[in-house]
Amino acid sequence: MDKHIIISEEIYIADKPTEIVTMVGSSVAVTLYDRVLKIGGLLHFFEPEWNGIGIKNVRYGDVGVSKLIQLMLEKGSEKRNLIANIVGGATLGGFSIDTLPIGIRNVQMAKKILDREDIAIDIVEVGKEVGRYLSFKSDTGEITIRENRA
Repeated sequence: MDKHIIISEEIYIADKPTEIVTMVGSSVAVTLYDRVLKIGGLLHFFEPEWNGIGIKNVRYGDVGVSKLIQLMLEKGSEKRNLIANIVGGATLGGFSIDTLPIGIRNVQMAKKILDREDIAIDIVEVGKEVGRYLSFKSDTGEITIRENRA
């Protein structure tokens, strides 16, 4: 099986069996698995939404989750066959009572886009105060999550 490591701000769609791995803290990884075509993809994003300033890219959840869905549809997937997982969104270093932590806002954005697109969400492993290591097998949709307590 091939292996692809995502360090940050990237989408990867695997046409052949691939283990896609990444590390998340307050950032979020969203996986999409097509249970009919047996293909999958992973997005790793850092901020919930693009504010219109600078480059519009997959660093932002609203842009990235939509792009991940679009890329899967371009590969022949149908939304009804897609299953999503959301991992990450940790609250690292505490937070102010004036605003929600970025990790929580990242998770909310991922859920919002997936719900809007009517894509089923299977596993949601989010929050806590710890980063996570994620391994996603593109041909089966299997994910493995380990907490990173360095």
